[in-house]
Amino acid sequence: MKINQPQSRRNFIGALATGVAASGLSLIPNYMKAEIEPEDLAFTLANSDEGAKELDVELKKVGNMQHPVGYDMSQANPWGLIWSNVYYITNSETGTPGKELGIINVLRHHGMIFAMDDNTIAKYKLGEFIGMDDPLTKKPTLVNPYYDPKDGVFPLPELGGIKQLQEQGTVFCVCDMARKVNAMFVAKKMGLKTEEVYQDFVMGTLPGIMPAPSGVWVLGRLAENKIAYIDASVG
Repeated sequence: MKINQPQSRRNFIGALATGVAASGLSLIPNYMKAEIEPEDLAFTLANSDEGAKELDVELKKVGNMQHPVGYDMSQANPWGLIWSNVYYITNSETGTPGKELGIINVLRHHGMIFAMDDNTIAKYKLGEFIGMDDPLTKKPTLVNPYYDPKDGVFPLPELGGIKQLQEQGTVFCVCDMARKVNAMFVAKKMGLKTEEVYQDFVMGTLPGIMPAPSGVWVLGRLAENKIAYIDASVG
């Protein structure tokens, strides 16, 4: 049976929009009150292969290293970064040098904010929007305090941020679906165009952080690459 792909796609998008509006899926936090239109979701589903080939290669590399692990950073808290530091420290003390370890942090859902640079976070008030406070000011963050952290950012001294972890070999990727969905809601809230906000999110992604078609796309490939999964949404 031949399927009319464009019509099927429109039906899927319409059904998804209706389902999201009706059920309040966890993809959309309570503070995001803007009305969802099928056209908005069409944008989020477009070009959904972003970074797939490159990340598939990187996942294989991580899986071929020692004790490979993936941290699922779905919330706006830094536990994945803390546990990555601890993983390096404790493995080093038990005989596996950091350069031999395979670690990947998946920044998805609210955790997308960790992939953004200071200018992007400040411009769109992502600290307030996502719900992440600056650990030093205790107010909605206007910077990314976890990229190259100052003293006092982490609960333990001398822990490395994203930049330092990258230098040790940690791989970071960001959910492109999260960038699109968050761009959609930020745009609605601020009266802007979704495409323009999304492009700012892409340009404002920190150096070395790879795009992923979606965070769950990555998580679904951990097991097949023999990479252990750890939920870093809580401590």
